[in-house]
Amino acid sequence: MKENSSESVQAATTLCYQGVVPVEWESLKGPPEQELLHRYEHDNAVLLQGMTVMDEQPVVEREEELSSLGQELQRIDYKLNLVLELLAQALRSWRKLPIPVPVRLNVEGVSWCSRERLPVNEPVMVRLYLSPVFPNPFVASGRVESLQEEAEGYRVSVRFDGLGSQVRDALEKMVFRQHRRDVARARMRRRADGEGGSS
Repeated sequence: MKENSSESVQAATTLCYQGVVPVEWESLKGPPEQELLHRYEHDNAVLLQGMTVMDEQPVVEREEELSSLGQELQRIDYKLNLVLELLAQALRSWRKLPIPVPVRLNVEGVSWCSRERLPVNEPVMVRLYLSPVFPNPFVASGRVESLQEEAEGYRVSVRFDGLGSQVRDALEKMVFRQHRRDVARARMRRRADGEGGSS
């Protein structure tokens, strides 16, 4: 089965969060209760805000650009991230998560690689474990938009029922930050390649 339209959540022209993360899903008999949706909205907003705080360090292209205070703050930040990562690993050991798979996520929906065949046009609840630091998932309901066969399973595309404005804004910021980091890293690689080629 192929993508339905140019508005598919898999559209290559749309900026998406891309990562390899655990994904869980379950079929729904009907739309979730509003109270449950409000809780998911709140939890998603807290998760994305936490990821933003953890990810606010700017990309520094040259070590000499850091002041001595900046270098000390970077060391403290590294130690804090290490402690949080160890805590998250301990929490994750209490719960068995699926094997991480490639994911593309934006405010319209999500697509991922699945070994299971999901029911097209049926409502589902999706849980994405976006951060190794925060063990709680990003949770959203939606409808299976398309299912494409691949070599080792399926490419599933789910369109969200609709995210709240706070979650949409936070998710858009996360997507843009990842895109900006990718651009900065590509620039650094080109600069390093140029310096290596000139020696």
